[in-house]
Amino acid sequence: MDEWSRNISDIMEEMRTRSFFDFRDSGSWQPATNVYESRDAYYICVDLAGVREEAVELRNVNANQIRVVGRRRQPRPHGVDWPLSVHLMEIDQGPFSREIDFPDPVDFEARRVISDEGYLWITLPKKSKP
Repeated sequence: MDEWSRNISDIMEEMRTRSFFDFRDSGSWQPATNVYESRDAYYICVDLAGVREEAVELRNVNANQIRVVGRRRQPRPHGVDWPLSVHLMEIDQGPFSREIDFPDPVDFEARRVISDEGYLWITLPKKSKP
C-alpha cells in the first residue's frame, strides 16, 4: 500500500509541475510570405512547412489581390500515443489565411504553383496594360 501511495504521489507531482496541453486548433494564423516582382510577374513565396500543395486554396479576391487559405495539421511524433507533456509549442497549426495585394492587376488564370522544400511558390503574370 505504501508503494501505491508513493506512485500516486509521484503522478500527482508530475501533473502539478508539467504543462499538459489538449491539442486544439488555435484559430486562423498567417504564414510568413515574401513577394518579389519582375517586369512581367509577381513571385510569391509562402512558408508552409508540413502542408501539402493540394491542401492549399488560392482565391482571386479582385484584379489586384489574392488570398491563400488552407489548414495545417498539428505535427505529431510518429508512433507516440497521446497525451504528451508540452515543453515548447511554436509551430502554428489549424486554419490559415493570407491576403496579398499587388500594385498592378494580375492574371489569376495564368498562375503557376509549385511546392518546394516547405515553400509554396506562386507565379502570377501581370495583366497586359491596354
